Amino acid sequence: MRQIEFSVNSSVDYYESFRKLYYHLYSNSSASRAERIISDISKLLLVTLGASSPSDKKVISDFLAGSNTANESLLPLIRKKYDDVFDENDRFGVDDTSLRMGLESINELDLKNAPSHLLGDAFQALIGPNLRGDKGQFFTPKSVVRCMIEILAPESKSTVVDPACGTGGFLTEVAAYWDKNKSEHGKVIAIDKDKDLFILTSALLKISNPKKARAVNQNSLDISLLKCLPKSSSPFNADYVITNPPFGSKIPVKNQEILTQYELGYVWEFSKEEQYWVKTSTIRTTQDPQTLFIELCVELLSDGGKMGIVLPEGIFGNKTCGYIWDYLRAKGNIIGLIDCPRTTFQPGTDTKTNILFFEKSTKINNEQTKIAVAINCGHDRRGRNITSEGIAHADDFQNIASDWFSKKHEFCFDASITNPYYLVPRYYDEKTNYLLEDDANRLGATVISFGEMIDKGWLTIKKGHEVGSDAYGTGEVPFVRTSDISNFEISIDPTKAVSEEIYKKFSKDQNLKAGNILMVVDGRYRIGRSAILHSYNAKCIAQSHLKIISVNEELSPISSFELLYLLTMKSVQRDIRSLVFIQSTLGSIGSRIKEIKIPVPKKKDKAFKDKVDNFRISLEQRAKLLSSLLELESQNVEL
Repeated sequence: MRQIEFSVNSSVDYYESFRKLYYHLYSNSSASRAERIISDISKLLLVTLGASSPSDKKVISDFLAGSNTANESLLPLIRKKYDDVFDENDRFGVDDTSLRMGLESINELDLKNAPSHLLGDAFQALIGPNLRGDKGQFFTPKSVVRCMIEILAPESKSTVVDPACGTGGFLTEVAAYWDKNKSEHGKVIAIDKDKDLFILTSALLKISNPKKARAVNQNSLDISLLKCLPKSSSPFNADYVITNPPFGSKIPVKNQEILTQYELGYVWEFSKEEQYWVKTSTIRTTQDPQTLFIELCVELLSDGGKMGIVLPEGIFGNKTCGYIWDYLRAKGNIIGLIDCPRTTFQPGTDTKTNILFFEKSTKINNEQTKIAVAINCGHDRRGRNITSEGIAHADDFQNIASDWFSKKHEFCFDASITNPYYLVPRYYDEKTNYLLEDDANRLGATVISFGEMIDKGWLTIKKGHEVGSDAYGTGEVPFVRTSDISNFEISIDPTKAVSEEIYKKFSKDQNLKAGNILMVVDGRYRIGRSAILHSYNAKCIAQSHLKIISVNEELSPISSFELLYLLTMKSVQRDIRSLVFIQSTLGSIGSRIKEIKIPVPKKKDKAFKDKVDNFRISLEQRAKLLSSLLELESQNVEL
């Protein structure tokens, strides 16, 4: 068969080769676990890369001819070549017939002369969808990896460490960055406690940085073990640490011997007198792994070293995580924050993440922090890179990397962190303010917050209630939930309905009437969506995830319909988005609802009035029609 020819699209050829190999092994071998198959493919890569002498090549040819087993012939070969990767307990998990086919396929690829980034891209593209992430590992999209590396900009000959390397994506990309910039490669050190991922990373690093790469199979959270590593593999005094550590409350660290090695492994308490967090002498019973990884990364850095780390958004905005930020500020400077769209790690996980950049330093200066907000990540919730129209999904990470050090400030801004314990990046996004000001200038308006409007008596905001599941289905009064808000209207047939008795219990407090606006303020995806009540559907109860906004039209310069119209503007919706905090997968505006800003026209011109009138008429007519349909629906007989 022909050697693969290199071209602009040769990475596609490599991907196809690896993909066919993977699925052949999956379908025809006795192994069904993705990690085991990919581990064996990694071993075969190392067999091919390590075969340098005639005797090595004879071992391979004899195996391909049917002599001996892979465990009898190939394993001794790679144990000898890569004694830091394999030990006496390692075995191939796939049967020999399948391995022979796999080795023949890999031999057809010119691995030693292939551009390392092409092989890395191809293998990473295969790995992502097939490794499950059931231990908290969710593999970082290539555009995010490249963005973080461009921002850190590792210098020539520097040392770069990833203490939770997974598939080695960050470090193979660092090598590609050095190649692109014609820089001399530095040392890269990859650590992971998962043996299969360690073998895979070893193979990829042998391709991308064969002379100065080190892979370590160890629990990197055990600092005492890291200190015992030989100097050539020691991750300490790193110039850069870049990582996406495993995260999640389902995989807590409970080992007391490990927890005692960390300041963040102890209980911290907030001092009201000093207004900051103080470490106590009490060891925690458990700690989330991502929290310990933050401290580990700081410990691995040399003075002046820089870190880039992907973290769940909960750390950036949860009040109970404030001690983490006080710890970091005592160790150096928070130099950058990137807000990631919640689709970034989908479909693998729905957990919302952000990126932290930190510089270890004895010179503390946290007055200004670079902020960037990515709305798009290059794929949708299902991981598709192309839309149904055949257009590539937008990817803001490329633009952020380009703008980070420029003075254009199209995507990145210098901001002051006004709340030391609330560092959700989009909350400090100046682009939102620019967009609001642009809309205000266009409308001849003044930008004003909900809080200011409340103080002026223009509007009031109440919360909804929960009626309890026992009340569901007890009557005909709609119980309006977040899922019932769509197209500025509440559903004509909410899934849940309650009795008159339940309605009377809450109606006095909620006092719902025509013109009230129901806004989603808690949930997964609909936050900021709003609906207006009409005389036809005002008799209902609003769920606790909704806020009830009432406009005092005697004092307010805008009506309910004008407010609803203004809430639909892209700049206002982006402002609402900046106020949402996402804990794992659920979002909430909380008390920040008072910070929502809208452009209120000083003088309503004819164009504005006409647009609002058309908006109002459309909603009122639709509400009337839906009310008529609801009467017909109520006549249906249950089967």
